[in-house]
Order: sequence, then C-alpha cells, then structure tokens
Amino acid sequence: MTLTFVAAIVYLTIGVLLFLLGLLIYRENAAQRVNRVTGVLLFFAALAPIMGAFGLIVFKIYQLEQLNLEFFRRLFLLWELFFPQLLYFSLVFPTERKIVRSFPKIVYFIYLPHIFHFIIVLLFKSPESIISLIQPPVSDSVFNLILKPLSLFFNFSLGLISYFYEFHLNFFAVINLIYVLLAVYFMHQSFQNLPTPRIKKQVGLVIWGIRSSVGLYVIAFILPRLLPIHTSDNVVYLITIVALLIGTISIAWAMIKYQFLDISSRITREFLFSICFGIITAVFLLAFYHLKKLVPDVLGFDVPIVEVVFIIFAVLAFHPMINNIQRFLTQLFGKDRTDFRTILESLSHDILTIPDVVTLKQKITSVLTESLMLENVHLIIENGSGAFEIEYHAENKSIKHTFLFNSEFITLMRQLERPVSIEELMTLIDDAEEKEILNRLNCYLLIPLNHRSELKGILCLGNKLTRTSFSAEDASLLNLLSGQIAIALENIELYKEKIAKQRIEEEISLAQEIQQMLLPSHVPQGKNFEISAMNIPSKEVGGDYYDFIELDERRIGIAIGDIAGKGIPGALLMSNLQAALRASAWQYQKPELVINKINNQLAHTTSAEKYATFFYGIFDTQKLTFTFSNAGHNYPIIKTQDGSHCFLSEGGLVIGVQPNFPYQSSQVKLSPGDTIVFYTDGITEAINVDVEEFGERKLIDIILQNPFHTAEELRNLIYEEMVRFTRGTPQYDDLTLIVLRVL
Repeated sequence: MTLTFVAAIVYLTIGVLLFLLGLLIYRENAAQRVNRVTGVLLFFAALAPIMGAFGLIVFKIYQLEQLNLEFFRRLFLLWELFFPQLLYFSLVFPTERKIVRSFPKIVYFIYLPHIFHFIIVLLFKSPESIISLIQPPVSDSVFNLILKPLSLFFNFSLGLISYFYEFHLNFFAVINLIYVLLAVYFMHQSFQNLPTPRIKKQVGLVIWGIRSSVGLYVIAFILPRLLPIHTSDNVVYLITIVALLIGTISIAWAMIKYQFLDISSRITREFLFSICFGIITAVFLLAFYHLKKLVPDVLGFDVPIVEVVFIIFAVLAFHPMINNIQRFLTQLFGKDRTDFRTILESLSHDILTIPDVVTLKQKITSVLTESLMLENVHLIIENGSGAFEIEYHAENKSIKHTFLFNSEFITLMRQLERPVSIEELMTLIDDAEEKEILNRLNCYLLIPLNHRSELKGILCLGNKLTRTSFSAEDASLLNLLSGQIAIALENIELYKEKIAKQRIEEEISLAQEIQQMLLPSHVPQGKNFEISAMNIPSKEVGGDYYDFIELDERRIGIAIGDIAGKGIPGALLMSNLQAALRASAWQYQKPELVINKINNQLAHTTSAEKYATFFYGIFDTQKLTFTFSNAGHNYPIIKTQDGSHCFLSEGGLVIGVQPNFPYQSSQVKLSPGDTIVFYTDGITEAINVDVEEFGERKLIDIILQNPFHTAEELRNLIYEEMVRFTRGTPQYDDLTLIVLRVL
C-alpha cells in the first residue's frame, strides 16, 4: 500500500465528509443566507479532494493514460470557485457585513475573475488552439500573397495572446491568494467584535480551521507556482491530507461542541451515527469480500462454512459495536451543556422552583441570551392588577413601562396566542407610543406566555448575534418553554398568596397573643355584685379590648373598646390604649377626664386612621352608682328591676381623632336586680346565611324577655342566641361581652 493509495483514500473520504457536512448545514436552515453560503463553500471544498482522489486512482495507481479525461479536468476547475465563495463566506460569517445587507447583489462581482478564468481555460485548452482558429490556409494563390502581411499581424497578435494565456495560467494563483488573505482578514476583524464567549469559541474554532487548512493549501500549491519552490509529490500529499483533516475536523467539532450555525446536537449525533454505521458496514462487506477470495487461494478449494462462520460473527459483533457507538455519541452530546435542547430542559425544570419574579427574569434572560446567542431578552409580566410591566435599559438608564390591560399591544398578544415577529406586529398596531416602546426593546420575536387561556406575560427575544433566524426546533422548544414560564409565573403568584396568607396568619396569631395578654386575668367579684366577661377573637383580629381596674376598696373601673385596624397595628394600638388607660385611671377620678387624657395621647402619637371606640365607667359598690363617659362606643344597655331599659350614651367622639375634645359624663343610680350589658359590634353585627345582622333590637329582646338568675347565665344566653342565629356562618370580628349584675 503506497502513500499515493493512502492519499487517494483519505482524499475521497474527507471529500465525502465535506460534502455531507455541507448538505447537513444547508438542509438545517436553507432559508438562512449563511447556511446556504457555508453549504456551497463546503461543496466546492469537497470537490477538490474527490476529484483529486479520482485523478490519483486513474493516473498514479492504475495509470490509465488512454482514457479521455478532459471532461473531468474541466470539472476539476470548478473547485476554484471555493476561493470567491470563501471570500463571500467571510462577508456573512460570523456577522453579516453592512455592505452585503445594503447591496446584496454586489457579491456577484466576487466571482467575475474566476468566471473569466473558466472561459479562457474552457475555450482555449492551449495557445496553439487559439492560433489555429484563424490561421489562414496555405496556398500559392495571389489571394494568399495579399493576406500574408495580414497573417503576420495576426500571428504577432496571437503571440501576445498566447503569452497572456500562459501568464494567466501561471499567475491566476495570485488572485486566489488575494482572496484567501482578504477572507482571513475579514473573518479576523469580525471575530474581534464578537460579544459573547460562547460564540467566540464557536467562531474561533471554525476560523482557525479554515485559516490553517487554506494556509497549508497555499504552501502546497500556490506558493510553488509563484516562487521557485519545488516539493515532492509525497510532501504535497501529506500537506494536503493535514489541511483537509484540520478543516473538516474543525467544522465538525464546532458543530458537535458549540452547535455551529445552530446545528442541533441531535442532528449532528444522527449524522455521525450514520457515518459510523456506513463505515462499519463497509468494513464488514470488504472483509467478507476479501475472505471469500482468500480462502480458495490458500486452501485451493472453496469452504462455504468459513463464510457462514464469518456472517455469524459479523451479526454477533455488529450489534454491540453499533450500541457502543450510539452510547458513546449519547454520552458525548448528553454531557454537553451548551446544547440548546439540554439547556432548555434544565431551564424548564429550574424556573418552576424560583420563588420571585426578579430571579425568574434574571435566570431566563441570562440563559436564553447565552444559549441562543441573542442580543437581548425581555420579559413583560402581568403585575397582578391586569396591567403588564417591563423594565429595560436605554440611554444608560433603567426605564419602566406599563402596558394597560386593554392596550392595543396586550389585546393583540392575547388574541394571537402564538409567537409573532416584530415586523408582523408593527403592521397590526396603530398606537404610535406603543410602537415606539416596542422599537426600543429591539425585539425580533415575541412569544405570549399563556396558561389556562390567560395571558401571564410576553417573552421578547432579540436578534441572534450570528444573524441566523430561529429554526423550527428553536420555535418548538421555545413554545414549550413559554408554557413553563407561564406556569412558573402562576406558581410565583400562588407562592406570593401563600406567603401573604401565612404572614397574615402569623400576624393574627401574634396579635391574638398580645390581645390576650392585655385582657384582664381575673374578673372582680363582690358581695353585692357579680361580673361575667367573655372575649372570643375572630380569625381576623378586630382589636376588641376590655379591662377592669380596682381603684380602691369600693370603686371599680370598667372599660370596653374596639380598636380600628387589625393584626399587629391594632394590637399595638390596643397596648398603647391600655397603658394610657391605666395611667389616667389612677390619676383622674372622673371618667370624662380619663377619656380626655387618653384621646389627647392617641391623637398626638398616632395617625388619623388609628382610632378606637371606647367606653369607661366607674362602679361604686357602696353607693351603687355608675359614672361613665362613652366615646363613640356601642351603647351599654341597663335593664332595671322593673323590666325597663335605657342606654349609656353620654360622652362624645371616638378617641384618637380630635385632640382636646370636650367629653361629657353622666351618672346612673343602680338598685339590686339591675343589670348592665356591655358589648362590642361583634355581637350586633354578626350575620347569618341570609346576610342579616343580629342587631341591637334582638339583643335588647334577649335581655328583657328571658329570665336569668346570674350574670354568667345572661352572658351565655346572649352568646347561644347569637350562635343559633348565625348558624355556623364565619364571623370576621371579635366578640366581647361583659355583664354586671347588682345583687
């Protein structure tokens, strides 16, 4: 096996691989200019080693000089279109240059020198053929004597043309060299301006491979034609093989490792598997062919059993080998975290556990920007009130904008329910302000984030840095991702609601603890009176408050109030109220002065919405008098021994609203058998299933019409009637009830 034969096999193999790579890149996204240009580039690159292998086999190995191979020689010239195609490639990769976008037809001028070259070579195989076309026939006639000077002129002119033809054939390599240098310069310049590390790795590998392989070709073929350099055939074969290997492997590895031109790893894996499958099949068939010829030559007769054994061995070995190759390729691509499908699968899983919108935005924008190599990514998210908000950067500052629920843009995205390009969207929107905002976002594709037929947000994707369009696989995966993002947004809403609910419950629990700590631990009792009290906090703490203050041996202060506000703020106000009450009750002997002091303190230390209804009275157990002042609280009810009733209403405004308000007080004389019922609006405003209130009238009827013997008995009676009335309907206010009965 000579080096020539090895070179021919390598040429042919690499040529086929280059052709298949070009076909794969072209078919992946034929609508994309860079894919078309790259596919054609690899086709021309494949043509040279394939035709080179054919030439080596025909002329060097089998030496079939008698064949007329002029057609193949002319076909081989087509490969030189690789050089203008390489220059064209450098103008659109890694980024498309402005001149190509502005004047797309200008690239045709790149091919003019080579078209001129082909015309000359194809029409005139040699200088002699040019002369023979118009050489006058040899004749002794007078006419020939007349044309002879003209013939000399033509011979001189054609001599110049012949010299030009020879010069053209020898030095057209200079044009190719210039094309190579320009292409390398343009690619290097574009590479320096690339923004992201990933695309730099992808492009850098491809540019290095092309630069190295083309550079080796220049050394092997172009420089010897321009300079007095002689290289042997073996050196040329070796340099060519290395050049082809570098170029092919760099492009293939860029596809495998970095998804060159967005070729998905799945397609690349299938491509490599097909190649390996073909190679293994060819090896087995070749081995079977040689074995079939070798056995009769060695043994002198045919042994069919050997062929049967080989076939059985091939069947047994073929399947494990294919499985191992498939497993290797799966591991190779499965561990690649730059594969878009792998990244999106991981992202779809990760975002479902993100608890807040800010982190979700950062995760989505960073991953999509890096994996798809996008200029920008934005998220427009529903804010919970129906409007949609977005934050973006412009003019070195952060700008927030809100799209209303019924805005033209949001309405369109809600109706479309599909990805839409910015060009299409602009034709559907008339609002100039919304158009301006969308233009500032610099979006290319907008994807609605729908879940359960509700628009949760909009994913805005900018252009790819490679200027390639979104492939069908990109669109499919992004569509799946949009559903996951919508679910993640709903999960965040539910999580917020859960946290808010949990916070409220914790606040209520803490407020209830504070409230219970502030309520009296025991109820005063005496020989000629009894008191029974009840406080049942609701699920939403309403701030009911009551207190007993034993001022001296015969006087007892009784207070009841309802704090405005719920939760911790209400509990803090209640604590403030208790402190003010206890300080004022010992300082002042009259209820109106106590309330006035409390009112001034609350009015000066709290905001206007922090107020309370409040009732304070002093019961003299010896004189059986009850002096009181009512600051906007529910009127306590007195039931006298003779069955009549009255209200304790004298006082003034609720406390905490108007400082220095002139509160009034009043005094009633009590007799044995009289009863006073103090209560909060949790009693009278309790509702039933028909949304009817328990009411003050019903409370009075219970007090007046039902016989009772103790304060506790009346308290329980009122509570039981209220429970019976509400019939299990949830109540959202505290219930406080105090019964004072004179014995």
